[in-house]
Amino acid sequence: MLYIRQVRVQTPGTTNQHIIDVKYSGTKTGPLMTASRGTIVSVIDGGGDIYTYNNGTGAGARVVTRDGANYLKYITTEADGTETNNLLELPRFQ
Repeated sequence: MLYIRQVRVQTPGTTNQHIIDVKYSGTKTGPLMTASRGTIVSVIDGGGDIYTYNNGTGAGARVVTRDGANYLKYITTEADGTETNNLLELPRFQ
């Protein structure tokens, strides 16, 4: 299982479709590695389990793919009524 803990967004960065890269780890506290949105989409669509994990709040949710504009897939969290575990609530990196 992988945990996305930080996101990089394209300006203006207001929707999940703006996420271009993520930092993830194999455990909730492990060392971070960087992957593109496309790589994460491939892992999920290939059957891999990926979750968000917010180090500050401990909140987490399952990450899924969705079809976006121009046939480009993007990543988002499964709707569960909790906004604090969403991808855009994670810390940003440059």
